[in-house]
Amino acid sequence: MSAGRYEDYWAAHAPSPLSDPLTRRRRDFLWARVGRVDSGQISLLDCGAGDGGLVEDARARGYRAVGLEVSAAAIERAEQTRPGLDLRRHSVEDLPWPVEAASWDAVVSFEVIEHLVEPRALLEGAQAALVPGGGLFISTPFHGIAKNLAVAAFRFDAHFAVEGDHIRFFTDRALRRLLESGGFAIVEIVHLGRVRPLWANTLVHARKR
Repeated sequence: MSAGRYEDYWAAHAPSPLSDPLTRRRRDFLWARVGRVDSGQISLLDCGAGDGGLVEDARARGYRAVGLEVSAAAIERAEQTRPGLDLRRHSVEDLPWPVEAASWDAVVSFEVIEHLVEPRALLEGAQAALVPGGGLFISTPFHGIAKNLAVAAFRFDAHFAVEGDHIRFFTDRALRRLLESGGFAIVEIVHLGRVRPLWANTLVHARKR
């Protein structure tokens, strides 16, 4: 999605387009795996931070949290509704990222990779940002054989709209292959929403090798 499309996207949505029914479940998955702040501070980088909801949540839990977001409209909304957050205007596809290298315990990118022309750039940026063994957390709409057949039969044009916001469609196998080739070890893949085999969302937890 071009920068202009992101601006239009944020301007057209109120409340936040990131507040879908699975938002809380994705965050619960993340918090259960990143860990609690007890000895030392956990650092978290949210890539595609939108209006800063996840960054705010992380800071409330005691984390050091920074967000990267390409949309000026999203950052402006964050400044109005969540003042004081560290959100930096930058596309995750533009390398290097404007953050400290090898300094982040967790990199999070929920509902972003399906919008990227160059999804491997997200992995390269995360590799550079994470500490050794640091965690990468990605979510994206689920695609599997049964769901793909249902989409092809009933919603092909709508789902794969030629001018739609989603330009990449990932099966679990494709995500695993991409992450492993990018230097990550898969820890866990889980699914959320609806029922098997028509899940709505795929969540991946991987570690930098």
